Amino acid sequence: MNNGVKILTGFSLGLLAGAVAGLLYAPEKGDKTRKKLKKNVDKSYKDSMKKIDELKSTLNKEIDSVSSKGKETIDQLKESVNYKN
Repeated sequence: MNNGVKILTGFSLGLLAGAVAGLLYAPEKGDKTRKKLKKNVDKSYKDSMKKIDELKSTLNKEIDSVSSKGKETIDQLKESVNYKN
């Protein structure tokens, strides 16, 4: 499991624990608590989606890098054995 997945998993578990604690210790009436909870869930969702987009971008860059290095290696191997198309 890579670090990005670990971070996202930890974030999600923390979010869930915070939501449960908030409901259990809520000093306000249900309507206010639900509005606050919805606001926090919406913010957490946006934050999570931003983090997922960052992870996707990083992953795509790594894939491009590995692909490029693989092509370079193949080209070098072809040159070293005088390979012709």
